[in-house]
Amino acid sequence: MHLIGIDLDGTLEDSRDDMTAVAERVRARLGLPARDGAELRPHMNAGMDRLYRACFGDYLAGDDPAGSLERVRRAYEADYLEHVAVRTRLYEGIAEALPELAKFGALACVTNKPERISRRLLEALGVARHFTAVIGGDSCPKTKPDPIVLHAAAERCGFSPAWSRAFMIGDTDGDIQLARAFGATAVWCAWGYVTAPTLNPDHEARRPSDLVEIVRGAELAR
Repeated sequence: MHLIGIDLDGTLEDSRDDMTAVAERVRARLGLPARDGAELRPHMNAGMDRLYRACFGDYLAGDDPAGSLERVRRAYEADYLEHVAVRTRLYEGIAEALPELAKFGALACVTNKPERISRRLLEALGVARHFTAVIGGDSCPKTKPDPIVLHAAAERCGFSPAWSRAFMIGDTDGDIQLARAFGATAVWCAWGYVTAPTLNPDHEARRPSDLVEIVRGAELAR
């Protein structure tokens, strides 16, 4: 049975509107000046640490940056958990592709979004049942593209490279780097946040149904 790692933001769904709205509310809660959502939005797809530092830099500039960062993190995660899928929706075709992919192996959501929020979001979008494992940005000592995250997914899924293949599906160079570091087949998704990767994936999926054909092709080639 294959291990099929799948990114979350920009691959399964587009959560930038909800994440931007959380940043705006948390800034207001912390007594910070309002910032335009269009200014904050570009920072929603580069990991949580960058999001916090880019969107709350004025709050973190005081005498206790570590403590301030922790307060921002807790406030952001608490608000996001309450508003995790107000405007976030699955990309067209993802709901149909996931159960088909699951026929070929264990699906693991591998993301830099915190694990608890990722699980809540997958539940809200109605697709959590398809995933054997969820690895978030706080699940391991390091985050994507470090291969530790796919190793953690492999362990939770009972994956053995001796008799199966691994895939990593995502929309960024980080997902391709992760695949390379782990020894997985890299599949880039053209519908996500990144219009074109700078690295060369093993496969390019133009639409979610292509993912099923790519994995099926690997199964037939065994």
